Amino acid sequence: MRRSGLTRFAHDRRGIAIVEFAIIVPVLILLSAVTFDLVRYVIFMRKIELVASTMADLVARNDTGTITQADILSISRAQLVIFPEAMALARDSNVSVWTLLKWSLSGVQFRTTVGCTSGCTYVPTVSWTSGQKRPCNVPLAAAPNTANPSATTLPSDTFGPGFLVVADVVFSYKPLIAQSVVGSIDIAKSFYFAPRYVSVIAFDASGGTTSANACPLK
Repeated sequence: MRRSGLTRFAHDRRGIAIVEFAIIVPVLILLSAVTFDLVRYVIFMRKIELVASTMADLVARNDTGTITQADILSISRAQLVIFPEAMALARDSNVSVWTLLKWSLSGVQFRTTVGCTSGCTYVPTVSWTSGQKRPCNVPLAAAPNTANPSATTLPSDTFGPGFLVVADVVFSYKPLIAQSVVGSIDIAKSFYFAPRYVSVIAFDASGGTTSANACPLK
């Protein structure tokens, strides 16, 4: 009789669907949350890319040949229009938006040996910088075009005669899933534009130098 009862129990399939549901549902919820977080990360990455390209393009459209601190700060505010999510996240975290969204705008001048006409080696140095700032009087190194953005490098294909506007933006992304394990992830993007209407854009210090400054020539 006991063996018969065990046999019936072994072949009883009632309730198996509930057990399977209880096992599968948490996995599906986790996969959905991870997918949502990944999509959110990609969206934020695209917006940071747009922020950097927009700021560099706005500076490159300068047609006077000079730029002031006020001009730069006005352009930097475009970030909050393109990426308003940064303000919401900063408010939720009770921090300044600029602790999550770090930026710099810089003018880079390429110099070479006086009188060189062919086969010249061009050395890029920062003429002026703002925001988080790139280092003054330190020649920027050439980096592979696929390398991550850095304040001390430029992509090798940007080297050549002339002037370059550089925008660097770094956003501290905090995942929704496993944040305590992963922590924050920096999304860094840089864009590079040559001036559209003038050959060089110089910094005008008459408007202040609190968050922007010219680099002394050496």
